[in-house]
Amino acid sequence: MAPRRPLSFQEIILRLQEFWAEQGCLIWQPYSEKVGAGTMNPATVLRVLGPEPWRVAYVEPSYRPADGRYAENPNRMQLHHQFQVILKPDPGNPQELYLESLRALGIDFRRHDIRFVEDNWESPALGAWGLGWEVWLDGMEITQFTYFQQAGGLPLDPVAVEITYGLERIALYLQGVSSVWDLDWDGTHTYGEILKPSEIEHCIYNFELADIERLRELYQHYEAEARACIARGLVIPAHDYVLRCSHTFNLLDARGAIGVTERARYFARMRDLARQVALLYLQQRERLGHPFMRKTLPPPAPAPMPALPIVETAEDFLLEIGTEELPARDLETALSQLSENAPVMFAEAQLEYEALEVHGTPRRLVLYVHRLQPRTRPVETWVKGPPAHVAFDREGRPTPAALGFARSQGVPVEALAVRELPEGRYVGVVRRTEGQPTPAVLTELLPRLIASLKFELSMRWNGSGVAFSRPIRWLVALYGREVIPFTYAGVSSGRETRGSRPRGSPTIRLEQAADYFPAMRRARILIDPEERRARIRRDLERLAAEVGGRVPEDPELLAEVGNLVETPTVLRGRFDEEALQLPGEVLITVMRKHQRYFPILGPNGQLLPYFLAVRNGGRRGLDRVRQGNEAVLRARFADAAYFYEHDTRQPLETFLPRLATLTFQEQLGSMLDKTRRLEALAPSIGALLGLNEEEMHVLARAAHLCKADLATQMVIEFTELQGVIGREYARRWGEPEAVAVAIFEHYLPRFAGDALPQTRPGIALGITDRLDSLVGLFAVGLAPSGSADPYGLRRAASGLIQILTAHRLRFSLSRAMTAAAAIQPVPVSSEILEDVRSFVIGRQRAALQEAGYRYDVIEAVLAARGDDPAWAAETTAGLQQAVQRSDWTRLLTSYSRCVRILRKAESEGSLPASEVDPAAFREEAERALWEAVQTARRQVRPDGPVEDLIAALESLAPVIDRFFEDVLVMHEEEIIRRNRLALLQAVADLTTGIADLSRLEGF
Repeated sequence: MAPRRPLSFQEIILRLQEFWAEQGCLIWQPYSEKVGAGTMNPATVLRVLGPEPWRVAYVEPSYRPADGRYAENPNRMQLHHQFQVILKPDPGNPQELYLESLRALGIDFRRHDIRFVEDNWESPALGAWGLGWEVWLDGMEITQFTYFQQAGGLPLDPVAVEITYGLERIALYLQGVSSVWDLDWDGTHTYGEILKPSEIEHCIYNFELADIERLRELYQHYEAEARACIARGLVIPAHDYVLRCSHTFNLLDARGAIGVTERARYFARMRDLARQVALLYLQQRERLGHPFMRKTLPPPAPAPMPALPIVETAEDFLLEIGTEELPARDLETALSQLSENAPVMFAEAQLEYEALEVHGTPRRLVLYVHRLQPRTRPVETWVKGPPAHVAFDREGRPTPAALGFARSQGVPVEALAVRELPEGRYVGVVRRTEGQPTPAVLTELLPRLIASLKFELSMRWNGSGVAFSRPIRWLVALYGREVIPFTYAGVSSGRETRGSRPRGSPTIRLEQAADYFPAMRRARILIDPEERRARIRRDLERLAAEVGGRVPEDPELLAEVGNLVETPTVLRGRFDEEALQLPGEVLITVMRKHQRYFPILGPNGQLLPYFLAVRNGGRRGLDRVRQGNEAVLRARFADAAYFYEHDTRQPLETFLPRLATLTFQEQLGSMLDKTRRLEALAPSIGALLGLNEEEMHVLARAAHLCKADLATQMVIEFTELQGVIGREYARRWGEPEAVAVAIFEHYLPRFAGDALPQTRPGIALGITDRLDSLVGLFAVGLAPSGSADPYGLRRAASGLIQILTAHRLRFSLSRAMTAAAAIQPVPVSSEILEDVRSFVIGRQRAALQEAGYRYDVIEAVLAARGDDPAWAAETTAGLQQAVQRSDWTRLLTSYSRCVRILRKAESEGSLPASEVDPAAFREEAERALWEAVQTARRQVRPDGPVEDLIAALESLAPVIDRFFEDVLVMHEEEIIRRNRLALLQAVADLTTGIADLSRLEGF
């Protein structure tokens, strides 16, 4: 029997249309205007508004001019095709419907790896956003799956489900070809034969011919027409002109004509138009009486709540919150909160148990409680009444006060008792509250427990209005053999859980809570995150060793991958050795960031032509899954090779003008503006660091080029490679090695534990970049607040501290920040500069605390030397060592007596003389202290090591002690008194510029 021919491009479309028509979708047509995505078709962006139900499916040719590659790239075009589906309201099982549509295309989940990977969506021009996933098929993104939360700047109620298939990608996979141009369109023609000539022509127009000034004029005309249509209440014509504005903007963007402030303004103008069109549409539907509402059946009445079960013995309890795939970080967040909140809430409810476990996978959060008692713990409380002498007379008879209190508590007066309290003897009564049946407590507690789980981004999905990370689809609540009835987010609890995605999510019925763990093992679901990570780690090491390699440590990726699967199976794939001609960092970034693959390194740290991926499922069809992942990586590497080859046709410096189109911050200008500031500031920073003439030349050239790679295709696609690509392209075009290295190093450290810059120009440029960002962004009011830090200023400040302290570089923050303020395009007040300085010092305070130094030692040093981070760090280490000495208390006490007397004298109006006059000495102890102070002054300098100060205090301590034994400081004669105070001031001043010892414990 001949193998079945893969579906052609148009057969894929026909199958999807047929499938969704059977699900009640209206089959719509592509829109008459050019759109960047199927979302912009009015069948989506307008129909999702308002209360009316709507199901639609259609193909949408989508134009994105900047994505064109003159048909030279096998996977990237300015025109691609989407298949768009809208389900409004949420049908309750949209993922299952979607997966059934893939089955209709012949995709067998047991032989493939289907994954829902977090990918949230936003359209600034449409004022629309939603949460959801990109769907991976054996590593290839084939669909965007989104729960719309807002459109036209308006919240959606009901929420609409948007499913956007990437038709070319699905066809590439099903047909097994590597280039879109080779796709079979209809069994006779190829995709390239139909569309390649027009693709090339559009690219020539988009990048070369489109006239910028005419396009700007067109935009103005289209905007004016849109506003005219809005003024007449013409919804669709107005929307058409909004789409024309959007496409014109995209053409201007492709031509590199959109500057920093222009981009934000264009978006604001389009968003305003989109909102007005949305409001018009809602008014229009309301005038029509929402006719589609009449075509739907009313929702069924909710089922009555079952009676509470009766449980007489301690039993295990299971709560499983079944969800659609949680993002990896949200799973971590939920498990942490569940581990913290559940014990607290159970304790508050007087629920007693032996042990509690929390587990989770992307599709389930699990709370398992061992031997939960059938009733809550009885509680006895003492209700305080009147004082005893008021409640009883001298003969011990109850007074009206006692009788009234007893009556109010519903007890005989004989039940009153007297207790001794800190405030006296009081009458009271013991009230006993009997334990409640545990099922009754749980049915009220469990909804509150689920509601206590909070996420950075939450979504609504149904009429309940509940917000959660992703939709909740089932709830299991079993106490022994009994279901604890409750409802949350429109879902009622029961005893049925679900199996894994690869097995079709079969229903699994649990007879009792104790059946849960065995059922999960039979379903091959590992519910313990640590067990998943351990299995993945073991298999990674084994498969890497089989080809003579090792997997570099990457706990972050391991944790993420472990939270993306329920049944992990590690596979090893291979890629063409020709790809190794690209920089290794490029290949590793593609594998790690875009595909969540682990690279394999050889004995000498060189990249081997293998990768390791983690499949969600067993070994069935593993070869096919491997081949799919290999094909995806080939395409990714082909993209990278394309970007690399095109970028390196021209020197790195030629990318600088394009930085004008990249926003740094609206008030601070473009990345080109930032580059100019770095060039202006770098010489000042280099001088502060003592760079020599040759190093200053390197610094100047590196400052000129350091941001140029942000405009390269490679970095636009792989933002994590900024700096890496700058270094590689600089080398390729013959820049001095020192310049190339400084370009890379100025980003270091990029994250906790990252390497630090090692060359002096790289260090200076990194400091320059961070100071420009800190001073400029503080000046425009973007200092971090709470958890909000969109520009990474905490990381910038911490990196600045790390660089200076690790290299022990003496450096004045205030001088450097003043220089940075002078080149900002906005005013920078002295108050702002002090805020920035305090912010940086605060990051050093946190770093020193984390390093284990005493808080009082840190405060003492930062008060004097916080402006010089490296010197502050060394001083903190020295002072910490000093305060651990056995005689430290004696040294500090001697010094502190001098300072305290000065403070007391000042409060009484006695000030020291301007200088010490030895001729005014009356006691030998005065002369001895003066001689000791002069010796100490020669030994201790304000910018000297703290060890010199400690040595001086050690010599001074006995002399100070003798001084206070023999000398009355506050002498009645003013000259003598002020001279003696001046002598003590000389002692106090020894710590100036070193540490404020008054901040130490025991001062």
